[in-house]
Amino acid sequence: MEKHDLTPEQSLAIISKSIANFKMNYRESARFFLLWGWMLTFASFSNFVILRILHTREAYGLMGPLSLGNWGLFILIGFVVQFFMNRQINRNKKVYSHLDGYIRDLWIVAAVGFFVGTLVCVQLDIIPPPIMLLIAGIATTASGVMIKFRPVILGGVAFFAFSIATSFVNNEYIALLTGLAILCGYVIPGYYLKSAKQ
Repeated sequence: MEKHDLTPEQSLAIISKSIANFKMNYRESARFFLLWGWMLTFASFSNFVILRILHTREAYGLMGPLSLGNWGLFILIGFVVQFFMNRQINRNKKVYSHLDGYIRDLWIVAAVGFFVGTLVCVQLDIIPPPIMLLIAGIATTASGVMIKFRPVILGGVAFFAFSIATSFVNNEYIALLTGLAILCGYVIPGYYLKSAKQ
């Protein structure tokens, strides 16, 4: 294997190119923050409407299954859209960084955490939003720290605060708080990511 000595200018050019590629890659992640932010916000607000209607009709037995079905529908749509977004991005992407892999793995683990957390909440008969927002806060804050982007870090901190707040609400208004949490944690940071300077 040959050893190549780089001049300081060549080293700086390589570093500058890596930083530019990194910035381009994390700006692409804004699409995922916005996708999931809007999908889950719509799920939260439609969940509020469903729970409100069922509450006024005193159909308490339907609240759990319809609520889970509502969330499941929006999450399924989100995964289908994300699948096609990933295909398009991966087809056009020329540079992959270790950070891309770390963030991808972090969100895969978070998705497993959301699924297991939901099962545990159903089994223990507790409302899922405090746990789900806590998991979202961990993944979002860690992502923000890794990409060194303050709005994403603050979005994660917002999830932590809303996780605590939702633990004090036990009626259909928890869905509104959850929607607000998702707007603050995913949507707003997503728009900041999208408009970040290259």
